[in-house]
Amino acid sequence: MAGLIPESFIETLLERVDIVDVVGQRVPLKPAGHEHKACCPFHDEKTPSFYVSPQKQFYHCFGCGAHGTAIGFIMQHDGLEFPAAIEQLASEVGMDVPRSAGGPDAGQHKKNESLYRALTDAQTFFRNQLRRSQPARDYLTSRGLNQDTIDEFEIGLAPDGWSHLTDHLLGNGHRDSDLEQAGLSSRSRQGNLIDRFRNRIQFPIHDRRGRVIGFGGRDLGDQGPKYLNSAETPVFHKGRELYRLFQVRRGGLPDQLLVVEGYMDAAALSQYGFSDAVATLGTAVTADHLELMFRATSVVVFCFDGDPAGQRAAWKGLLAALPVMRSNREVRFLFLPEGDDPDSLVRREGTEGFKQRLAGAVPLSTFLFDHLSGSLDLNTPDGRARLVDSASALLERLPAGPFADLMADELEVRAGHRGSWRAQPVKPVKTDTFDRPLTPVQYAVAILVQHPDLAQTVSIDPLTVPGAVKGVDFLKQLIEFCAQRPHITSAMVLEHWRDAPEGPFLSGLVTRNLAADAAKLRPALHQALERIRSQMVRSRISELQQMQSGRGLNKEQSNELRQWLSERAISATISKS
Repeated sequence: MAGLIPESFIETLLERVDIVDVVGQRVPLKPAGHEHKACCPFHDEKTPSFYVSPQKQFYHCFGCGAHGTAIGFIMQHDGLEFPAAIEQLASEVGMDVPRSAGGPDAGQHKKNESLYRALTDAQTFFRNQLRRSQPARDYLTSRGLNQDTIDEFEIGLAPDGWSHLTDHLLGNGHRDSDLEQAGLSSRSRQGNLIDRFRNRIQFPIHDRRGRVIGFGGRDLGDQGPKYLNSAETPVFHKGRELYRLFQVRRGGLPDQLLVVEGYMDAAALSQYGFSDAVATLGTAVTADHLELMFRATSVVVFCFDGDPAGQRAAWKGLLAALPVMRSNREVRFLFLPEGDDPDSLVRREGTEGFKQRLAGAVPLSTFLFDHLSGSLDLNTPDGRARLVDSASALLERLPAGPFADLMADELEVRAGHRGSWRAQPVKPVKTDTFDRPLTPVQYAVAILVQHPDLAQTVSIDPLTVPGAVKGVDFLKQLIEFCAQRPHITSAMVLEHWRDAPEGPFLSGLVTRNLAADAAKLRPALHQALERIRSQMVRSRISELQQMQSGRGLNKEQSNELRQWLSERAISATISKS
């Protein structure tokens, strides 16, 4: 069992999903014989080396070594933890994920569920409070938000008072410790439990599964900071979340994402037809944020305020983007007039005017080189040398690939020199025992992990010899596991042993070239089991003979030795005939 999700459900889920559909929704696949191929989504490459096998329900990149099942792909591509990946796949095929009561993470899971419930109830409370407050609704109207936008963004109100939300949630059975851990309440100097958000317009923040995990509050008075976000909690980590990303992805993969700084900016842009806007959560853009966005789209446009703070935020965004830039990704920067933010600009210039500005967004390459050369005289060798020096330090952050090569070309155009920097190399595929000839046990395991249905044709009886051969115990477990499941796939085998020590071993063997087609692998498996039995017999004979030369053998052991010697002699005779 993985975590709190029953293993039987994971097996059923893998029977229902098709990895070709799962990957194909996120990566453009092309048929390639019995498989499908594409350029790898996990590293930069010109020639496709990423293959998806419908028969094995497995993907593998021969360039960077990425591999796994449909569950593993969702985890790696969408950036989800194992339970969230299960939830995502289950939702795509209309299944509900059951939970078992036990497991090592049961306590934390139960605790987090109580936090999610408190946050959801808080959101309902805030929505009801907004409906009852004419001044708050008037404020939103004055900011240009219509009722459809208010409802779509699920905007609410934290009333002006010390403990309205806290009293409401405690009265509905929530524990004070949950309210504190969820970031909804805090302790006053007197030790009383009070609301964290007071007299604020509330914007709910959702995670990638659509659950409310926190809030951003816009002050309606002058009692605190203009914007107040939820503090870090067990379920809310602002460095790994983006406001509105769940809602944007729910509508399908967008052509681009607009990255803004404020909730009001996102709401205003959405109302004017730009529903692909997401917002940072009061923190600088990180590489994790960029990876999240690039899993949804290939084009990210930073759209920050036209003031020095916005310029600094844009430059930080560029620095965060460099390590994750590849040839299938594009970052652009829309610099607004000073004194404007996306909210004010789209209202003044309208949808068409904002579209024209978006069309003129500056590519990352232009922004980087213009920024670095702004104070330099490129008509002199001194200025050009300084550009090479400052640019090289940044370009070294790029991963190797076509984009890095083109950035070197651009540096040469501007400065007359490519610099001596080197892009970050793609991590090489690890070489291990699977590059060497396989032992009979490894060969049998490789056949079974690639064609687990063949377990129906063999028995573990030949492997009951007491002789010790490395890996035989696991091989017997594998045969019995596969034989009990008539519709088993390679993916089911891999997921069963995902967190076990044998997991990497199986993942390495599932892509091993067995130099035989499927029709020949059935007799090959039987032959491998016979060779393993012979190894076990020899091992047992050697063990008994060592005992014989030492303390001697009893009658039962002597009979056993004669039995194995006889079997070995018969096998040798058969092999010669």
